[in-house]
Amino acid sequence: MSAALLRPLPWQQTLWLDLSSQVLQQRLPHALLLSGPAGVGKRWFARALIAFLLCEQRSGYACGQCRSCQQLAVGAHPDAVLLGRDGLLGLALTEDGRYEQALVHWEPKTDSVRRDIAIEGARKLIERLSLSAHYGMARAALIEPADALNTNSVNALLKTVEEPPPATHLLLVCERAQALPATLRSRCQRVRMGMPPLAEAQAWLDAQLGRAGTDALAAAHGAPLQALAYANGDALAEQRAWADLWVAVGRRRKDPVSAAASVDRDAVAGHLRWACGWLHTQFRSCVLAAGAGEPAAWMQMIDEVVEANRLAAGNAQAQLLLESLFVQWLRLGPRALGSG
Repeated sequence: MSAALLRPLPWQQTLWLDLSSQVLQQRLPHALLLSGPAGVGKRWFARALIAFLLCEQRSGYACGQCRSCQQLAVGAHPDAVLLGRDGLLGLALTEDGRYEQALVHWEPKTDSVRRDIAIEGARKLIERLSLSAHYGMARAALIEPADALNTNSVNALLKTVEEPPPATHLLLVCERAQALPATLRSRCQRVRMGMPPLAEAQAWLDAQLGRAGTDALAAAHGAPLQALAYANGDALAEQRAWADLWVAVGRRRKDPVSAAASVDRDAVAGHLRWACGWLHTQFRSCVLAAGAGEPAAWMQMIDEVVEANRLAAGNAQAQLLLESLFVQWLRLGPRALGSG
């Protein structure tokens, strides 16, 4: 287990001092909603805070050596669970909160795995939290992504979120807090986690990579954890190819259907999220370079992509959404890109 996973990220220190102090004073709210853009460290912070809650020898952070920390490291702690689309699992001190041999309290049947968090998972979580804590410490549940809870799951959880058993804490993590019903949001204390200062994010990223990660951070629009994933994979080259694809359609050098088909089916959802950031970047460049295109065309296309992402988060077919976007872009692209 990496000691870094027990500590907040550098730009989270002020928030950490506040919430860890509340833990020590036994004033931590029973339900926290951590929201903010992808890649800023919401899950990282939540995981470190849960480790601190359960640690038997904590000081400024979880110790990493006690019985609780050792069990949490591999997802075997009986009082720490992760509720997500894959079921109700033992929360692990890994970068994604999962461990191959972690406890499995409930998981959906193979043929019923969905994009949302099923009500069965919510009910199993309620049952789990009704049991006595094994070590006389706190119990904690991480719900992530919380905006994947469906209406039935939310309704099942409302009473538990409002009045959980003693010494029980629920941490809900999501990018789109507004997608959660007001009935759930109002029962949680909201913790907004925005983009870190660019210099701080760059310094952390460079330290992780052992080299400059400027291009990766720019591609991730300032989100350092997203940038780290980009730098350690093929994402940067893939995104350059995507940008070329959009320009080709916008210049009417490629037809929308074949353009959509050229994006790997498994990558379409990620492509839609990337497109939103890319369009915003191009819009800013257009505004700063007067005469290089029509800002209104960029804004209209941004609205189309935002709506496509909203639909993709539901049950809409992402491939068809992408085709529709490229059809719209074929019309708006020449105006947005201008001459060239």
